[in-house]
Amino acid sequence: MKNNWLKALPPDTGLLVTNRMFHVLFSAGTAEDWLAGEESLSEGEVQTLKKAMLQRPYFDAALKIEYVPLPEEDALAFWFSDWREVQNAQWMLRCYETILDNINEGVIATDRDSNIIIYNRQLAEFEDLDKNEIMGKRLMDVYEWSMESSEHMQVLKTGIPIDESNYIVVTHLGKQNQLVATTLPIFEDGEVAAAFSISRNVTKIREIYNRTIELQPRAINNNLPQSNGTRFTFEDLIFKSKKMAALLNESQKAALSPSPVLIYGETGTGKEIIAQSIHNAGKNATQPFIGINCAAIPESLLESLIFGTVKGAFTGAESSAGFFEQAQEGTIYLDEINSMPLNLQAKLLRALQEKRFRRIGGTTEIPLRCKVISSTNKDPLECVLNGQLRQDLYFRLSVMTLFTPPLRERPEDVEPLAEYFVQKYEEIYSSTDIRFDENMMDTLKSYNWPGNVRELEHVIERAISLMDDGELLTPYRLPPYLRKKINQKFFEEPHAENDTPARLHEALQSVEKRVIMDAYSKSGQNMTKAAEILGIKRQNLQYRMRKLGISPTSKTE
Repeated sequence: MKNNWLKALPPDTGLLVTNRMFHVLFSAGTAEDWLAGEESLSEGEVQTLKKAMLQRPYFDAALKIEYVPLPEEDALAFWFSDWREVQNAQWMLRCYETILDNINEGVIATDRDSNIIIYNRQLAEFEDLDKNEIMGKRLMDVYEWSMESSEHMQVLKTGIPIDESNYIVVTHLGKQNQLVATTLPIFEDGEVAAAFSISRNVTKIREIYNRTIELQPRAINNNLPQSNGTRFTFEDLIFKSKKMAALLNESQKAALSPSPVLIYGETGTGKEIIAQSIHNAGKNATQPFIGINCAAIPESLLESLIFGTVKGAFTGAESSAGFFEQAQEGTIYLDEINSMPLNLQAKLLRALQEKRFRRIGGTTEIPLRCKVISSTNKDPLECVLNGQLRQDLYFRLSVMTLFTPPLRERPEDVEPLAEYFVQKYEEIYSSTDIRFDENMMDTLKSYNWPGNVRELEHVIERAISLMDDGELLTPYRLPPYLRKKINQKFFEEPHAENDTPARLHEALQSVEKRVIMDAYSKSGQNMTKAAEILGIKRQNLQYRMRKLGISPTSKTE
């Protein structure tokens, strides 16, 4: 009989049977572990069982003890089960709830019947609702949405995710919040069992952009300097190098043309300075300059900011002019255009081709009158090849293409830039007579500046903020990471005079140049055949030949 009991017991459970005097009649499973091998109960164990008879169930450490009376047997039975897994599950649930209530995104989840099973504190703040009153209610009882207009209900019905949809909520105090939500299904056994939405409040981003645009016409009407939304002109460029002189010359020509301009260069090379300077040197310099970073704004908000909206375009939407309209006959600057989603790139392409566009949800065609300047921090042709930038949009944007060279390729500009930044931050930090140590400039020129001009500026600012009046600016004032890199270079074992190694990018460029020239020669100086030999596209080969200074012959292909 006892063996049959043992076989029937589930894992991590046990059974203890006693008479009414608490003498052990039978024990099995975890109950035996609880008895610790003793055949009789201690006084403490008897008290525990008495508590289990009064408090059902009773918890003793990691065990749950449930009393089962056996009147016909004149005995007492106690069912033991390991409570640790349940305790761990409850602990994990409390952790998840705490995490959900302390993230910056709003989260809501419903079961397949649209009953709300998760609603975090952040979403309650966004929507000005009471979390305790929301839990358990049906979605359609909380929100005044129809089945057709609710993205959440659509995902429950179709199982297809909806990425970054717009909706606007108005709190009971009249505050309007614009949210961007992504809704995803949860599957069980191949069927939709639940759905959840993650919302971000983009109201502040929109307010900042709108406030910027509002201030521009006021400043223009007051005839204030740099009142068009810019801070820089070509006079603000500081350089000695021929590369920057060539860039300035090309940029000045671009300023005289209404055609789109594409600027590419590494982060920190001054792409926006060039963009603003082009605007200020053009015939419509008094018109607004509007800059927007395509990588910093959610797709749905980015689209509405650029094109504008009509009332009812999405839940809570009002009529609002986009940047294309607000720029009037000025300039819109699309920074990191390669980060713009491809479907939005298609809409931008159509607007540029047709010179007209529509607001989101609208039917009226609006003339596109502004100049478009865009930029990438990567080689645009590589962005095309990698699928980050539509090829047709690239050709439309790159009517005039400008390259901002990295600081490592123009070391002669380090000195005038460093001197300018010292002067600038002397004024900001009220310092005087800061001078360079005789070795400092060589030290700065020896570094390759992966962060380019922006990194140089931050390094100088840090040094000035720590210095006293009249102090020499020495390598000691450089950040530790920079001192470490420079010291490693200076303390390397010296090479023979005629055995100086080239920098990595110089060596790679040399190899690339030889490979391209060899393929070009083998192809009979035919650009298309040379590109096929190299396994790249023809336009990519043309770009690389220009970059490496390889002049193609005039032979007809």
